[in-house]
Amino acid sequence: MTRWIIVAGLVVLNGMLALGVYQRFEPKANAQIGVGARADIASVAGPANGATIIYMLDVNSGKLVALRLDLANSRIERVAGRDVGQDLKQVRQ
Repeated sequence: MTRWIIVAGLVVLNGMLALGVYQRFEPKANAQIGVGARADIASVAGPANGATIIYMLDVNSGKLVALRLDLANSRIERVAGRDVGQDLKQVRQ
């Protein structure tokens, strides 16, 4: 009985190791932010009109997006978007 438990444990550990190696070398999708660029994102979440809103700001590009969590339908909906970088350029002028 203990031999089968050890074998099963080793099989599970090998599966976890294989999954970790696969995730490490899996190709990443960099088409949206450019190859080699890392998104530096600041986010704030809070309630608004009975819904949960998440504001995400890409610090590098100045893009701000507001997302609403729809828990009833298990969806995330985009509420609004804004280019804060363009707004800052207009303020500085």
